[in-house]
Amino acid sequence: MNFEEKIRAGKFVVTAEVTPPRGVDISSFIEKTLLLKDRIDAVNVTDFQNVGVRITSLVGSYLLLREGVEPIFQITARDRNRVAISGELLSASALGINNVLVLTGDYTTTGIAKSAKPVFDLDTVNILVLAKRLEEGEDFSGKKLNKSPEFFLGAVFNPNLKPLDLEIWKLKKKHMVGAEFFQSQLFFALPLIEEVREKVGKDIKILAGVTVFKSLQMMNYMLNSVPGVEIPKIVIEKIEKSTDVRRTGIEICAELCQKIKESKLLDGVHFLASRPKDILEVLNILGW
Repeated sequence: MNFEEKIRAGKFVVTAEVTPPRGVDISSFIEKTLLLKDRIDAVNVTDFQNVGVRITSLVGSYLLLREGVEPIFQITARDRNRVAISGELLSASALGINNVLVLTGDYTTTGIAKSAKPVFDLDTVNILVLAKRLEEGEDFSGKKLNKSPEFFLGAVFNPNLKPLDLEIWKLKKKHMVGAEFFQSQLFFALPLIEEVREKVGKDIKILAGVTVFKSLQMMNYMLNSVPGVEIPKIVIEKIEKSTDVRRTGIEICAELCQKIKESKLLDGVHFLASRPKDILEVLNILGW
């Protein structure tokens, strides 16, 4: 079963994100990602993460597909207009890449290339609409395609943002126009997801964002520089007092993943900003 089939069948799935290389040597990128092969269900390839210049998500996704790893192609609105987005979506399908995670993207001033001019021709909702129109056999201008692509479309969701009702409204809107799965921002509060489930129902597929804090610096960066991240005081204290932060981070993550699975509130977990070897240790602890 592929990623889409597993989610539709109600299986608890595991995904993770990897970052393409900054340069043309792909050996380390492939080697590290292959550690996850046969251990997780799909791998997100980030799209110009932190507004940095890297190999594109499309190329990174294809490189992984060639190695037998099922990719989730990420595409953001920040760096492309609707013509480029349409072209990349068609290219992905032509290469056999059907899983697509759609994001609007952070503003350029939040990342490395602060002087880059943002595009934002479309937002997430409009990209989803565009993708569905391609599936129906025509582009945004009404030109017919010689063959229609097929996508399994996803989007992101942040349960930490307030007001929560606004985030739920955004989630429902994305679902209505085509998003069939959601990956959340890092979160720790299961009662929050209980509230989300009450308002969106059980049919919308949501994967919980989790991470392994490999250092105190990483935790502080995510807490202070990544929009919409909330870390409980008890987790902060454990990391700050730890003599082996990486080990503590792995144990915290494993405990959270187990609670998420046992809660039956969510459809899987998605590892954010975590090294493949750390993810493997979490999976080994859990016996997954």
